[in-house]
Amino acid sequence: MANTIEHISKHLHNELDEMFVKESVTGVLELLRPGGIQLDFVNAKTVKVPNIVMSALSDYSRLDGYAAGDINLTWEAFTLTQDRGKQFTLDAMDNEESGGIAVIHAMKEFERTQVIPEVDAYRLSTLAAKATGTGIATPGTISANQVIAKFADAEKYFEDNEVPIDRIVYFISTEVARQIKINTELKALVGITTVEKGDIKLKVNTFNDNIIIVVPPTRFKTAYTFGNGFTPTADAKDINILAVYDAASIPVKKHNRVRTFSPEMVQDKDAWKFNYRLYHDIFVPAKKIVGVWLHTKA
Repeated sequence: MANTIEHISKHLHNELDEMFVKESVTGVLELLRPGGIQLDFVNAKTVKVPNIVMSALSDYSRLDGYAAGDINLTWEAFTLTQDRGKQFTLDAMDNEESGGIAVIHAMKEFERTQVIPEVDAYRLSTLAAKATGTGIATPGTISANQVIAKFADAEKYFEDNEVPIDRIVYFISTEVARQIKINTELKALVGITTVEKGDIKLKVNTFNDNIIIVVPPTRFKTAYTFGNGFTPTADAKDINILAVYDAASIPVKKHNRVRTFSPEMVQDKDAWKFNYRLYHDIFVPAKKIVGVWLHTKA
């Protein structure tokens, strides 16, 4: 039985990790995160992200040579806030009658229907809240003949702030996606590319060579309350487009684990028991806030 539990736990962990990246709309941010971003956990809930500031160029002196410069390495601390979990039981006979597949299938359904939508909603609303100044476009409805103009507005904002526009991910609403699909000129600009990291490969759509991800409306609002599940706040706005520079978003999963207990180990029921816990967050370094652009409905 110990081998069975170990096999189930390992299988679940691997499958749920891969499922999250492939089926969540924000999984692409994990694949795109630059490898040079190092995270340093100082305790269970605090992570430090490095910021490097270097001196500007100075005139070279043929008499004295080079002007002295400094490299200042500082650490920006962030605290994880999302410590989420749930306990489930599955009757031993239900699992036996399913040929032993109900155990794994149940947790995969939980990941697909509950975990992924919540994490997406949290990440996107958190990123949206970081948009500031001219990074917040005038709210309104986007019609088909305005889609290209809105993408151009976002690109201009990034170019004005010296953010690489070839490393932008555009999260778009289903309505904006519809406008693209029904317009022949816009549809012709849609392509497809593959993003990969390690063994995980993810096919994504592109619009004029930039990655676009379509987000269901339940996950695409500016603010949520996270209690028993998640619900939009009373003042939440629907998002049309959220454009994010890949290095501006740092998704972190500190702890993601499913503990499995067989019926022989569960004393109060003849059932399998699962303890699911996810400790996570997403951060935007202060110097990279200009890497977020937001357009909402009025």
